[in-house]
Amino acid sequence: MFAEGTAYSTFFEDNYAMVLLGARPGGVADALAKVLGLEARSLSLEIRRRAAKYIGRAKRLQRADRMEAAQAAALELLKERQDALGEHARIIWHERFETSIRKASASEAPDVTDALEQATFFTEIRRPDREALRAALWPEPRPGSERKRFREQQQRSQVLATVARLGHSLIDLYVLTVQRLGSLEQRTLEAEGDEGDALDRRRIDEYLDVLERQRVTPLGERGWAAFDELSQIARHFDLILDVNAPEARDMPLVETARYFGSILRQQQPVGGMFGQVNRTLVQQFRMPGYPFVLVTTDLLQEGEDLHTFCSAVHHYGIAWTPSSMEQRVGRIDRVRSQSDRRLSGLPAIPNGGDLLQVHYPHLEDTVEVLQVQRVLERMNTFLRLMHEGLSVPKGDHRRVDVGREMVEGRRTIEAIRGRLQSAFPIPGWALQGGTRTLATDAGTAAGVLARFERLSGVEYTGLSIEWEPSLRNGILLGTVRLSTGRIQPFGLLLKSDGEMLLVRCVSPVGLVDPGSTMQAVEESARLRHVRIGAIVGRDEASYDLTVEEDVLLAHPEHDVSRVAILLRRVADQADSLEQIHLPSLDQPLDAFEADLKQEGGANRA
Repeated sequence: MFAEGTAYSTFFEDNYAMVLLGARPGGVADALAKVLGLEARSLSLEIRRRAAKYIGRAKRLQRADRMEAAQAAALELLKERQDALGEHARIIWHERFETSIRKASASEAPDVTDALEQATFFTEIRRPDREALRAALWPEPRPGSERKRFREQQQRSQVLATVARLGHSLIDLYVLTVQRLGSLEQRTLEAEGDEGDALDRRRIDEYLDVLERQRVTPLGERGWAAFDELSQIARHFDLILDVNAPEARDMPLVETARYFGSILRQQQPVGGMFGQVNRTLVQQFRMPGYPFVLVTTDLLQEGEDLHTFCSAVHHYGIAWTPSSMEQRVGRIDRVRSQSDRRLSGLPAIPNGGDLLQVHYPHLEDTVEVLQVQRVLERMNTFLRLMHEGLSVPKGDHRRVDVGREMVEGRRTIEAIRGRLQSAFPIPGWALQGGTRTLATDAGTAAGVLARFERLSGVEYTGLSIEWEPSLRNGILLGTVRLSTGRIQPFGLLLKSDGEMLLVRCVSPVGLVDPGSTMQAVEESARLRHVRIGAIVGRDEASYDLTVEEDVLLAHPEHDVSRVAILLRRVADQADSLEQIHLPSLDQPLDAFEADLKQEGGANRA
């Protein structure tokens, strides 16, 4: 349904140019031409020229590919402006489209300017009349830098779109399509080119109307639906990332989308597991949609958290050891669990239905009744044992005397509701202590970053430097133009050594394959008083040989002079190595930019 050639292939994309320019469908190209000071024909030619690098060599350009290329080209044009609009465009292009450049790109692109007018789910949910729905499904990102806000907004939209395409929410969208077409046949699904922009907008509005009706209708008056799944994603977005993909916050955005796509494929309402842990199924269960029920052996008794959207455990097999039973319940009895979140928000004392639910299914008038009874008694004993004393109570047997138990009859095992006392009281002195202030705060961090940013806004005596626009993320990129006319790209990385600020300069030499030329690289290193980095076995990279050096920053008035010495040494030595190992090359920053940024992220970590 969402394949590249279908009408739905761009349904959950975002039209960044439209949003940046404050335009609506049909007016994006005009607004872009006005901002850039270009005639309509000149804009189309410029979009076409720049779009080529984002298009593969496929014979037929699909709908999704057209929109991707048009957006990337438009953002590339806008990021060259030296104003707030250009700053926002630079952030979007670097975070979202820089990785879209094809290594094997088309030599020429068709005119894709019309793809700038494409309306999407996200452009339409931004409309003022959809404000309440947007707040529930796609809330504003938290305060922070423009880059952090954009990344959070995009990660939210990626997870929302992935769930809507692969989860329970797809049902509502599929039903709308079937109602429109009057058929369940796959071959009748709307394909690219079947309709115009008006029908595109109608598809989106129909789906948004369905979500809005679900939003204003209490859950008790309707079935669980797309709005419930998507709003739970939005409300608990941080928790979902923490338990499923904490590393996603620092991933390139394209990898975040792929990661959640791999998790949510092949979902089913009920999941089962035995023998070996199915990590994908566990991650799916930690999301608000499918599977609603997870049936498993004691395979998941330890090591996996299942608490995010689950508040009930049914024990179909009973372990004799109370600690084993507690381990099972502990999979969902955790901080930030669904039960914990619900109880924390209750204005009154919770009733039994509000609590975490633990069930022990058994057959009446059988020995299973006695087994459950004994297990509950042992669990109460276990809880008291862990709190009030460490002596094992007498008369606790691991066998059930069926005859005696039947004569004594069934007993009601009351749950422990009183406050348990610790067997190890905390002495008063252990609760006494002072409050220490943090070594730094947000204001200090902002000042340090501003100090680092000033390094790209000054003149360096004897050095000709072209700086790239900064993303204010602790990385500065630029190119030194040497007196010989050659160029040497570099990256400055902000780091620290204890309480001292440190700037690392990394200048790539290129791909020289140190694995096969290690002796020559070692000889080069011996002759130079700088640090040379050689990376063996680095696949699909733009360089594997670098020159790197660090300098400590002392008083701010000396920053420029110290960094100037650092830049001169690193650039000269890197260029010297390049002439030795790659004499025919003198590559610009564009060739190394993506890998330098990735290295900058790794160094900051």
